[in-house]
Order: sequence, then C-alpha cells, then structure tokens
Amino acid sequence: MTLSLTLFVAAHLPAFWEGRAIETTTSHGKKRILLTSLMDRQTYPASEIVHQYEERWRIETSYRELKQELLGSELTLRSGTPETVYQEVWGALLAYNLVRLEMAEVATEAQVEPTRLSFITALHYLRHEWGWMAIEAPGKIPAHLTRLRNRLADLLLTEKRGRSCPRVVKKLPARYPIRAVSKPK
Repeated sequence: MTLSLTLFVAAHLPAFWEGRAIETTTSHGKKRILLTSLMDRQTYPASEIVHQYEERWRIETSYRELKQELLGSELTLRSGTPETVYQEVWGALLAYNLVRLEMAEVATEAQVEPTRLSFITALHYLRHEWGWMAIEAPGKIPAHLTRLRNRLADLLLTEKRGRSCPRVVKKLPARYPIRAVSKPK
C-alpha cells in the first residue's frame, strides 16, 4: 500500500510526502501497520523491514543496559565541564563495548548468538573477575581470560522468543511515598 500525504506545515518542509504501509501480524496475533519512506520494494522487501522493526527491541534493551546498569540509573552525569562529560560518556561506551566484546567472544566459542548471554550477569561477573586480574602476574592473564570465558559460557540463556512490544511511556515510580487520604464518613 502506498500513501501520499500533502502537508501544509511549514515552508521548509516538502509539500508532498510519499510513504509505504506494511501490514504485519505480531506473534500475539495483533495486526500492525508499519509506515516507512523506503519505497523500493525490491531493495527493501516488506519482510526485511518487519524483521528490522522487531530487531529494534534489542537496540532499546541495549540502551537500557547502558543507562541502568553501567551508569547506575543516574539521571544526570557527574561531570561538571563539557570535556569531562565527553570523557564520562566515552568511558561508559567503552566499558559497554568491552563487556559486549567478551560476550561476543564467548558466543563465538560456544557457537551461539551473543544475545543468548545476559548482559547484566556478564557485567557483574566481568567486573568481579577483572578486579582480580589486576593483581595477577601479566603472564597468567591469558589463561585467566580463557577460564573466564569458559565460565561465562555456562551462563547461556534459553532461546529468546520474538518480542514485539509497542513503544509506550512508562510511569515513573514515585520519589516519595504517597499518603492515602481517608474519606470523611
């Protein structure tokens, strides 16, 4: 299905926009319509667009892991200057990618998808083990890494089912307890 919209929003926006609607059914049997500007059906088949839409779940999960686990659910960064903010963000991204790199190594050796490992479990385990590696003799580190990867392979998760959850704004937990007001009798 091809959609054509004429917009009268602002002078700098195009007056005409063409889009493509793709109907799909979720694993729960619910119908969805995906809108895209990728019009070439040969280059961008509907099945591939639907697959990419489902993959976005993993990307959003990665953002959550980075924000909640690595940054400790902090609402703001601790740094006070732009230079140190960049340093803090790059440090968090570096740490995230180091954990993901170890997970990818373990998954490759175990011949499974990297998503079969829990990021949170791997992060806690690696933080603990890397702390111990700091006091080891440099010659023992490769053997320690091999043991570490073998132990991480023992933490494989079961196959993940395909998730298709709509984007929603979740209600934030109250910062303070709410006192119930009693009703007059």
